[in-house]
Amino acid sequence: MPTQPDQLRQLPIALGPVHNETLGSYLHRLAVANNRPAGRLSRLLGPLPPEFSPLSNTTAGWAPHSPERLAALSGRPTSQLARALPALADFLSPHGPGQRTDRLISRPCRCCTARRSPTASVVIILSPAHVHLCLRHHLWTRSTHDIPIVSLPEVIEAQRRLDQLARRHRQTRRALDMARKIVEDWSASGMPIDLGKEWTDRLDRVEALAVSKKISAEDRSRLAAFPEIVMLTHLILAPPTTALDPKELYLATTAELSRRFARIYTTLGTRDPLYRRFCLYRDRDWPVSHSGVTL
Repeated sequence: MPTQPDQLRQLPIALGPVHNETLGSYLHRLAVANNRPAGRLSRLLGPLPPEFSPLSNTTAGWAPHSPERLAALSGRPTSQLARALPALADFLSPHGPGQRTDRLISRPCRCCTARRSPTASVVIILSPAHVHLCLRHHLWTRSTHDIPIVSLPEVIEAQRRLDQLARRHRQTRRALDMARKIVEDWSASGMPIDLGKEWTDRLDRVEALAVSKKISAEDRSRLAAFPEIVMLTHLILAPPTTALDPKELYLATTAELSRRFARIYTTLGTRDPLYRRFCLYRDRDWPVSHSGVTL
């Protein structure tokens, strides 16, 4: 095995990385294109990560010369690779932004993948946590298979609203996670507001798609509830009252939900996941500075 970067030969087919691509994804694509084992390429850079796959995005065990080895294999300058590979950028600048907590392991839609890397069947990237679909091609990407959402304009509009929230609020990911958990708890314990008609209608439209048989029930349910999850996310980020008392906050929030959905919200008090997760434990889970700005 070569010990110096200049002893490595450039691979015959030099693929460039996709913007925000994981290291595992790039190494797998590079290996497939050159008919090499992906694990062998990874070992030239450092120890093979546990359960190495396109989802892997770690530089643990890398030596100082590992980036030069990757540049030698790919035939591309280290600086160019670092602009596309977040893990490499973090390795080269350990005192930089560090772990990207607002990003999730994800993938572009099949149309974007074909445009960025025509020979790849799949590319794994780090994408903003609030991005659930491709607005360019109207495809939902938070599933193992792309879901066409042309027949679900309310889902497209909800993603646009979520994009706006993410530009204005630093805590969008936390609010979105909280809203999703509240809606899931509602579904499991009884809905305080009747959203069944909307969800059933969206599920029917998804069921009519040819790809629906490949999509799990959980993924279909999250897609169906997405517009309501986004609306609740908005209320978490911008509550209808500045009151800190949990009961006042709860009553104001349920009144606003009733207004927005144009139907009665049955207040359940302490049995309501909305009260427990957002109102009762707000000080613990949603720290606020003295100026009233979410930290």
